[in-house]
This record gives sequence, structure tokens and C-alpha cells, in this order.
Amino acid sequence: MIRPALFTALLLLASASVAFAQQDADALLDRVAETAEAIGDVSFLLTGRLIDGDGTEIRLELEVEAIPEGRVASAYVLQPDALADNIVVLDGDTVANYTFLTNQVTLFDADDPDALGGLIGAGDDEELQVTFDLERLFAGYAASTVGETETPHGPATIVRLDNVEENAQIAWVSVTIPESTLLPYRLELFGRDGDLLAELVFEDLALDTGLEADSVTFLPEDAEIIDERADETEEEAAEGG
Repeated sequence: MIRPALFTALLLLASASVAFAQQDADALLDRVAETAEAIGDVSFLLTGRLIDGDGTEIRLELEVEAIPEGRVASAYVLQPDALADNIVVLDGDTVANYTFLTNQVTLFDADDPDALGGLIGAGDDEELQVTFDLERLFAGYAASTVGETETPHGPATIVRLDNVEENAQIAWVSVTIPESTLLPYRLELFGRDGDLLAELVFEDLALDTGLEADSVTFLPEDAEIIDERADETEEEAAEGG
């Protein structure tokens, strides 16, 4: 039988452990934010999978380049096969979606949910962000450290981010952060029932190699342009009236 004094001590010890994990995770995320803030440009291979509610998996393989401060980025699609050779470009407030099969570029406002072709949502009217700063990407989530693991970059800490918003599609996120890079290596997104929604891995990470905006945002010059931005649509409607 556990005596009341011992039971109270165990509760205090458990509470202290949780508080330490919270503090440790927050300190680590602060270091990740500092590292992300210092990035001039970055390129990497994004691999992983998206999982539909029926269990269907969509494999991902994207070659990504970005200049975070200028809100400039591009993603060349290798997988899924149906979107192979397509290119998505963020240039400030505009997202350009290049479709290889039709040789067309469709322009969207960056906050348009359709801007990324429905592959990955643009984010509930939030500004589309080019950042590794987890505190910005998952603002309002409660962080705690849950373990250690090994990665190609060496030892890493696993941080759990719990969504405090009830009934949110993403209930929690597991992030693997190597000590050597202080940037996310693996992200796993989970639903309310604990089902895996997405797994993303950042491979071949290269920082500050001198990328230039014109190179990152390059698209085939002979492509047909289709402008779906709100301002352009309003102007066309006014001219038509």
C-alpha cells in the first residue's frame, strides 16, 4: 500500500519531470529559431508521404530551394508520379504553379488554399512561410521532449508539439532535431485518433550556398500564363463591366 506522503512525493516528482521536459523543449525550440533566423538560403530534398483518411499513401519527393528572408522558394516535383516535373514557386505574395503536361503556369495569391495545388494546404489564411522556425510554424502548440534517437546527422532530440486547439485536424506533431544542425530532420503529423497524417524528411540539407532569387524562381519562358490572383480577377471583372 502506498502511503499518502509517498504518493504525494511521487506526484511532485512526476510534475517536476513534466515541467523540466517542457522547459527543455522550449529552450531547444528557441535554439532552432535562432538557427533558422540566421539562414540566408537553403536547399534540400524533401521526402516522405501523405496519408489519406482511407489509408492511401501519396509518396513525396521534392527538390526544394529557398531564400527565407525574401519569401522566395521553389519545389521541383519528382513524386508523386502524377505531378512529376511540375514546379511550385513562391515569389513574395504570389505562388506560381507550373504544370509540365500542359506547359502552363497558374498564378495564385500566396494565401489561396489552392495555391499549392491541394498537395499541402497554404494554411488557413495565414501568410505562407518559408522557415524552419517551429515556434512560428506551430504557434500555440505545447512542446515537450519525449526521447532521443540517431539520425544521419548524429544524435537528435525528439520533441512532441501538442495542438491546444480542440478538434483541430492536426492533433500533435513529432519533430526530430539533430544537435549538429539544430534544424528539423523529420516531421510526423498526427490526427486526433493518433493516425499518421504525414511524414516529412529533410535530406541533403545545404545552407548559405549563394542562391539567387532569379534562379530559384525560374520557370519555362514559353509557358502559357493563367492568372488566378484576386486583384487580377477583380480588375478583369471591372473591365468586363
